[in-house]
Formats: sequence, structure tokens, C-alpha cells
Amino acid sequence: MGHTVEQAVRSSGMSITALAEKLKVSRKTIYNYFEDEDLDDNTVRRFEKILNVMILPESAHHDKSTKGDGGWNSPEKEAAYWRAKYIDLLERYTQLLEKGQE
Repeated sequence: MGHTVEQAVRSSGMSITALAEKLKVSRKTIYNYFEDEDLDDNTVRRFEKILNVMILPESAHHDKSTKGDGGWNSPEKEAAYWRAKYIDLLERYTQLLEKGQE
């Protein structure tokens, strides 16, 4: 999924720096997302919203994945899911800390 997101970003013409600012993540995180083939749907939806494009199939927007209930197909997918969740939460926490310093 990461390479699909990368293609959408490249096609949009938006710079990685601008995208990182809008997503409130580092440029390195954007590149990490591009390499993650098991990028979670919530992260992809964030890209879709900012780029104003559809990356996920229509059904993925309505169908809840089995990812929250232990229905992973492999340990690698489970690890990728939790890694993405951790990164997302860490970045949100950093945002809150930065807001508190303003």
C-alpha cells in the first residue's frame, strides 16, 4: 500500500515537505510510510483527505478491517499495524506537546 500512496503523492505534485507539514509528521515518516506495504487504512485515509484523491478501494471506506479483532494473516502484518499505530500516537503526542509550548 505504501508504494500506491507514494504514487498518489507524486502524481499530486505536492512536495514531501508540504505534505509532512499538513500531516504533522516528519519527512522521514512520510518516506517510511512509502516503504510500508501494510500501511494501515487510517493513515491512508489521512493521505486521501489531504491529497483529495481516492487510494483505498471504495469498500475499504465502509468495511471495517479485521485488524482490531486479531484476524491478522501473519505476524508481520500485525507488527506493521501496531508499528503504524505507535508512530501515529507518538506524532499526535508530539503535536500536543508543541501546542502546550505555544
